[in-house]
Amino acid sequence: MKPRPPIYTKYYDLLGWILDRTAKFPKNMRFGLVQKIETISLDLLDLLVEAIYSSERTELYRPVNLGIEKLRVFLRLSHDRGLLSAEQLRFAAGGLDEIGRMWHGWAGKK
Repeated sequence: MKPRPPIYTKYYDLLGWILDRTAKFPKNMRFGLVQKIETISLDLLDLLVEAIYSSERTELYRPVNLGIEKLRVFLRLSHDRGLLSAEQLRFAAGGLDEIGRMWHGWAGKK
């Protein structure tokens, strides 16, 4: 197994935090918002694992960026619906911003 880069560890921790939060969302949000957030989050983990084993990370550049941005949007929507506090949204957005910066450096794009 290849060593995991810092972006993987940072995202893995944030993913755990996201899953813990969405597990507490009301049941009426399970098949809509929760499912969407969890799908995007897990797909993004898939892409980062793929990037670990890829010599051409630039092919994954756009899908990872889109995943990060979609996750930002759906977490913001969760806040707007009263499901995440402002502090929780700031924490998640800060983590995603850091992961985005790490991704830009690791993928070799400016």
